[in-house]
Amino acid sequence: MRKILAAGVAALLITSLSAEAVAMENTKAVKVVQTAGRDALGDFAPEFARYNDDILFGEVWSRNDILSLHDRSIVTICALVGSGVLTDALKYHIQAAKKNGVTRDEMVEIVTQLGFYAGWPKAWAVFPMAKEVYGNDAAKTFDNVGEKITQTAGRKNLGDFAPEFARYNDDILFGEVWSRNNILSVHDRSIVTVSTLVGAGIFTDALKHHLAAAKANGVTKAEMVEIITQLGFYAGWPKAWAIFPMAKEVYTN
Repeated sequence: MRKILAAGVAALLITSLSAEAVAMENTKAVKVVQTAGRDALGDFAPEFARYNDDILFGEVWSRNDILSLHDRSIVTICALVGSGVLTDALKYHIQAAKKNGVTRDEMVEIVTQLGFYAGWPKAWAVFPMAKEVYGNDAAKTFDNVGEKITQTAGRKNLGDFAPEFARYNDDILFGEVWSRNNILSVHDRSIVTVSTLVGAGIFTDALKHHLAAAKANGVTKAEMVEIITQLGFYAGWPKAWAIFPMAKEVYTN
């Protein structure tokens, strides 16, 4: 019964989001109309249903003129994977992401990056869902690998102690994965990384570093505020409170 209920809620979620994604313009907010909360839980948990339909979707997702539905889908998926939520809800958000304009190639890059920042087992758990959703979409052919990202932090800090890890960090994660920015932009890669770290509850200096990198990669203050607000709902309020002071420091300097 729980699975049926979850599937019904997620299906309704996708229907409303996809309709809005088709209509969305770049600079004009489009109201997201959601009824899944009231349809599934209105009699049992009416206030939660109201928060879901009127606040999370009617307000937060509807500020898509500040943070697009495309990027909100990325935040949501990465927050869920970082938090270890690998249920049918994740699959439905992958379906919503497709309808919100996240391409097959972008999704492959998102999940590949998740492997490094959330862990290999989680990436393996996500790929079958993504393959089912995008399996019929043709991969695009790219003529180049994007702008090369040069990283030396691995060798500088760990070269003598863990030389192979340092190589994987500098040459693979940054020299290859982050360098495929012609497929998934550094703007969106920063969204992936920040959302995943927050989902996983990692609030070390590494998160602050990636917030600064996000700013450098074109994530605006307004976008970051919306990212963290969305993370509050999908990763938890305490995690949003934990990241806001770091973000405020980065974006006010």
